[in-house]
Amino acid sequence: HAVMDTVLLPGTAFVELALRAGHEAGCDTVEELTLQAPLVLPEQGAVQLRLELAAADESGRRPLTLHSRREDVPADEPWIRHATGFLAPSATSAPSDASDTSDTSASGEQTVERVDLSVWPPADATALATEEFYEGAVAAGLGYGPVFQGLDAAWRRGDELFAEIRLPQGFEPQAAAYGVHPALLDAALHTLGLDPEGEGSEGARLPFAWTGVRLYAGGAASLRVRLRPGAEGVSLHLADGTGAAVATVDGLVLRPLSAEQLSASRAAYHESLFRPEWTALSASATDIPLGERWVTLGAATGFTVAGERLDDHADLAALAAALDGGAPAPDVVVVPLTGAVFLTDVASFTATGGGASLAATDGAASRLATDGAAPLTATGGVASIADTARAAARNALDLVQNWLNDQRLADTRLVLVTRGAVAAAPGEDIADLVHTTVWGLVKSAQSENPGRFVLVDTDGTDASQRALPSVLATDEPQLALRSGTGHAYRLARVPALPDTPEPAGLGDPDGTVLLSGATGALGGLFARHLVAERGARRLLLVSRRGGEAPGAAELAAELGELGAEVTWAACDTADRDALAATLSAIPAEHPLTAVVHTAGVLDDGVISSLTGERIDTVLRPKVDAAWNLHELTRDLDLAAFVLFSSAAGAFGSSGQGNYAAANTFLDALAQHRHAQGLPAGSLAWGLWAAADGMAGSLDASDVTRISRGGFEALGQDAGLALFDLAGTLSEAVLVPIRIDTGALRGQAAAGLLPPL
Repeated sequence: HAVMDTVLLPGTAFVELALRAGHEAGCDTVEELTLQAPLVLPEQGAVQLRLELAAADESGRRPLTLHSRREDVPADEPWIRHATGFLAPSATSAPSDASDTSDTSASGEQTVERVDLSVWPPADATALATEEFYEGAVAAGLGYGPVFQGLDAAWRRGDELFAEIRLPQGFEPQAAAYGVHPALLDAALHTLGLDPEGEGSEGARLPFAWTGVRLYAGGAASLRVRLRPGAEGVSLHLADGTGAAVATVDGLVLRPLSAEQLSASRAAYHESLFRPEWTALSASATDIPLGERWVTLGAATGFTVAGERLDDHADLAALAAALDGGAPAPDVVVVPLTGAVFLTDVASFTATGGGASLAATDGAASRLATDGAAPLTATGGVASIADTARAAARNALDLVQNWLNDQRLADTRLVLVTRGAVAAAPGEDIADLVHTTVWGLVKSAQSENPGRFVLVDTDGTDASQRALPSVLATDEPQLALRSGTGHAYRLARVPALPDTPEPAGLGDPDGTVLLSGATGALGGLFARHLVAERGARRLLLVSRRGGEAPGAAELAAELGELGAEVTWAACDTADRDALAATLSAIPAEHPLTAVVHTAGVLDDGVISSLTGERIDTVLRPKVDAAWNLHELTRDLDLAAFVLFSSAAGAFGSSGQGNYAAANTFLDALAQHRHAQGLPAGSLAWGLWAAADGMAGSLDASDVTRISRGGFEALGQDAGLALFDLAGTLSEAVLVPIRIDTGALRGQAAAGLLPPL
């Protein structure tokens, strides 16, 4: 039972479940049943169903809810609600004669409409063609498997539709297990698709709300059906081969289900919402393996591993010179990035004291600051975290490129060691924001060059230094060491959601919500959503061209019609002074209450093709802008501070090293703010379906390649639903992404699945 290539549990199955529960509880009428979300069935594995009945009220009515969750999930996995309704004791008698209608029985008991289905085919009815119905249904996006193809014949008489339905040959024995087999009841609704003037005229429609469902006899394998539109929707009468009543439905309301709505119903489930986690490893501390040669890059680093001080090479050029002189290639080269800064463009910086060691390699800087090095000051003033984070990424790029160019190091692992650049536990602060960009860039280098690079973050304790050989022996590409225990980087589904999730608010209704990147595809989409669904009434829309950008006037007009007061600002948020001026213009009576930073630029390319300029091009709109927003608003009473990051940072996407670097910084900034008690959330979005959204410069072949890798594109409705869902949680970093677990299983079977 597939809708637009997505297998759903039919709505008629929910009716069968409700009838069975009602029978057990002495409530034989499904008074009402509203289907709130489709139940998407996985390609593999089972789904658990949970039906709950609350206590009866004075009249005997009992509220009903239906939930589901995957079978193979942890015990604390939340349940997804699909339907709600009420069951009631039967207050009607079964229709028993051929009269048209009757309000009461002789005993005064309420009765339902009586329909004579003993004469068959129905008199004075016109036959309808059914032979090509199921072929036509495929074109409409409806795929019916063999058991659901039960429509045999149909007729029309006035506003009435009649149908003969039966379970296909071989499936008849299943009927005895049901009140009304869901496939049989579903086939009754197929009749509506034959009527060019009725419910089927607006495309594929699915059951939404049922009222007054009663079962009089069970186990039928074939049925006669009469359907008729009315004030409460379409009524149904089902009878057996003699015309005796089997079931009745007072009213059924159907609604169309679009591709976007179906996409949202799939992706809005929390199974598309992940968070980064660090999983403890069981490896115990060991010495450097016998016979392995480990060295460090950096002048006089004094770096020790397992109590053994490693030989130093001032930089990569010095190591290359040693190899030129006949020295064997080391097995492991450790690069400690634990100092104040890691610089490329030293022309813009001067040391204010201390002992940073700077040396050139082939005309390009390849320099490492060591522990105890002094902070560096920009020639135009104090260097911001954003300046130095970009410098760190540029230098990391230079180091990685030169490393890959030296084939003598093809079998040597380059291990980059940071200190406090990842949050390895919930609530842990990011002490070193600068080197977070290095993590993002090197993750992409790992994806493009498996086995060549390892990232390790340490807490600087002696126990952690001693544990380095043991964690490297695990072959994990990304590691964190805390008090001597190694942790591996993973993504995990969020463990739980509120029973009735409500997104976090945007603060004072009279406040101002700032949205950056507002003229981009996502900026406009979320501007509309913030107003229409999240209650924003005053928007400060920021982009480089502001109101002069194409489409800006139309967007403002649209938002105005939705009831919002819109102000456009032409501002480069990466320019601190310009942003400060923009923020100062916000009227005091409408203070800033929320920030949503969606701006970003793509300039994709494999690591070998990137340049320092391409690093800065991509990092400035992300890193500089986010840091400026952080610094200029951290003393304000904000209700929300949301950063639009990308899964490129979480996964280290191939061909997106600069983009991964930028977004890893955003994730880290959100974790830093969260640890400081400030509102913060970074959403590391997966691929968006819109070509001009975060899919950026990807063409159709790129999207297909990514899909084969196990990742599916998010539709607009799905993305908006996940945005709201993320707002119900207190996580600093979340990864909204659609993952095709079947494709990942295939990678795992082939030994190609990354540890993440």
